[in-house]
Amino acid sequence: MTGPAIDPEMDAIAAAMAAGTGPSILSGDVGLIRAVLSQLSPKGGPEMQGVEDREMGGVSVRDYTPFDAVPGAIVLFHGGGWTVGSVDDYDHFARSLAESTRYRVFSVDYRLAPENPFPAAVEDAWNMVRSIEVDGPLFLLGDSAGGNLSAVVAQLARDHGGPAIDGQILIYPSVAGDADSASMNAFVPPVMKREEIAAYYDLYVPSPGDRADIRFAPLSGRLDGLPPALVVTGGQDLFADEATRYADALERAGVPVARHEEPRAFHAFLTLFPNTQAAARSREAIRAFIAANGQRKGESA
Repeated sequence: MTGPAIDPEMDAIAAAMAAGTGPSILSGDVGLIRAVLSQLSPKGGPEMQGVEDREMGGVSVRDYTPFDAVPGAIVLFHGGGWTVGSVDDYDHFARSLAESTRYRVFSVDYRLAPENPFPAAVEDAWNMVRSIEVDGPLFLLGDSAGGNLSAVVAQLARDHGGPAIDGQILIYPSVAGDADSASMNAFVPPVMKREEIAAYYDLYVPSPGDRADIRFAPLSGRLDGLPPALVVTGGQDLFADEATRYADALERAGVPVARHEEPRAFHAFLTLFPNTQAAARSREAIRAFIAANGQRKGESA
């Protein structure tokens, strides 16, 4: 599925953001970036039957149970360059996801860099997922750095014989482990410039020797035997090229892949601008993918 080639709504937001002078991770002030993201993150969202902060596998998790829940769960890994972001920042998105799918959503508050560099985030993500007990389908979902963690955990689950993952939803994911793709060098977007991506990489993986590790660069890993994937991209996002390469590589390995592209969308549009039509179309693509793959599991059980 592809959104419209002309999207005045996204273009207007991009122009306004490009004219702004917000703080950058290049300043080195991680605390400031965390605070600004918390201020910018949408608030509110659908009411839930229950919301509970708990621990799973020794990792802090926020557990969302929607009204009229059906069997199944989604594990949500937030974005933020493995350095910023939190379950609070993604509360609105998690609620929307739970309401639209009627699945429980487990939003994972994994440890952040630079206080906890690689592979701390991966360890938390994997420890949480392998501790989960779900009656029904299980999906992994993440955007940006969270998309990276989703892809990595899907590979780890395959290699360790479970838990069974029914689908991975990768939203403009970081999967290549470098900042030198075609889209990285093609243009200057309104959100997440190439130099900022490189700075996040330096904070998360300070040792150059770790950059080839498949737990950071899942594109270099073995891709056969992985669960079906939905790859969501924005045409004005620097991760568009590597996300497409990952989708192509998954298909070559025999993995079923669905794609959704918003040609005029930029990084973080889905979570920062949930009221746009681009975000609504993307949420519907996610809902449809989960419904289709969850139903297939039910039919084969």
